[in-house]
Amino acid sequence: MRCRIHRGCHEIGGNCIEIESQGKRIVLDIGLPLKNESNATLPEIRGLTSPDDSLLGIFISHPHPDHYGLLKRITEPVPVYMGEAARKIIEVSSFFTPLPTLGNFKPQLLRDGEPIVRGPFTVTPISIDHSAHDSYCLLVEADGKRVLYSGDLRAHGRKAHLFHRLVNNPPPNIDVLICEGTQIGRVPEFAYSDENAVAARMTEHFKATKGICLVWCSSQNIDRMASVFEATRASERQLILDVYTAEIMRATGDTSLPKPGRDGVTVFLPLSQKARIKNEKAFHISNPYYPHRIYPEHLAEAASRSVMIFRPKMLRELQRAECLESGMLVTSLWSGTVKKEMDCIQTMKASGMAYDHVHTSGHATEDELQKFVDAFPKSRIVPIHLEDREGFGRLSPKVEYRNDHESWEI
Repeated sequence: MRCRIHRGCHEIGGNCIEIESQGKRIVLDIGLPLKNESNATLPEIRGLTSPDDSLLGIFISHPHPDHYGLLKRITEPVPVYMGEAARKIIEVSSFFTPLPTLGNFKPQLLRDGEPIVRGPFTVTPISIDHSAHDSYCLLVEADGKRVLYSGDLRAHGRKAHLFHRLVNNPPPNIDVLICEGTQIGRVPEFAYSDENAVAARMTEHFKATKGICLVWCSSQNIDRMASVFEATRASERQLILDVYTAEIMRATGDTSLPKPGRDGVTVFLPLSQKARIKNEKAFHISNPYYPHRIYPEHLAEAASRSVMIFRPKMLRELQRAECLESGMLVTSLWSGTVKKEMDCIQTMKASGMAYDHVHTSGHATEDELQKFVDAFPKSRIVPIHLEDREGFGRLSPKVEYRNDHESWEI
């Protein structure tokens, strides 16, 4: 069995791993790079743009564009595998946002612990904790060898038990562990240790604020949406979702998440989303939410008892609705994204709104990565999805550094 990492050995994002056995091949993730994504090209893998029966499948670890985003550029009917909720989340996101689509693919499903056999390969998905919903590590077996690819993971989310399940009972006899290292060498830019701490701080803010509480977070970060919902209920407020977020909640199939018409959850349709629905004549998306809608003219009256999912492009609408007095903005996503909208944030602060950044990372801390690596003491370890390669070497003497496009033997 041989491996070639096409992208990810020297950067965060754009993961793509090709594994070969007995003349057959599979691919683990085919992600869009985070840098220069507009110029990104498909990796040089036979079977993506011209027929090649030796390419047996593409396995997507989770629904973040830096792991699936080049699917839409593939022209050949290669079998694609991902989680069911992951597929639905990508479909919703690609309608409402510029995020990549699935192209022409209708993926087959990954399920926790259920092996998939393709030629000489057996691929077993293992559910893991990450900020992306429906995330998996991928165990690949062929030629009597075993490779475990971490995908992206952490141990401080609402599914931390999945991380501990894996490290406390790891798959035996792993020859190579291909492990993400996003947080290695980074100064932590989040002051909250886990989702419980995020929810607790948000609860404090929501209780102390007289006016509306706006939360800018990724709707795809399901753990964060659960934290916002928990804090909203603890502060005895109603939660206002935009239609995009409501559709993401529906796509997960998780009945514990906020659902319009239940537990004080209502829906606001921002102008940008309304325009998209009208242009595409996709009224089947918005129609089910009509009984649970809140309209701009009602926001001012509801402000003191509401938490609202917010995006910077909604600011002018909310200003016209005159609902921001004595309010607060909480940002709860990667600081790099927040910095791109500092003009909006400064405008809101200048108008008298309070502001705080309440966030915890979607990726494993260095201590969590140490626990993960320690669970596989006999395995060779190849880092991926990182910038500080040398720093990763502190985790284990078994670390091996590979380069993009290099072919090596398992």
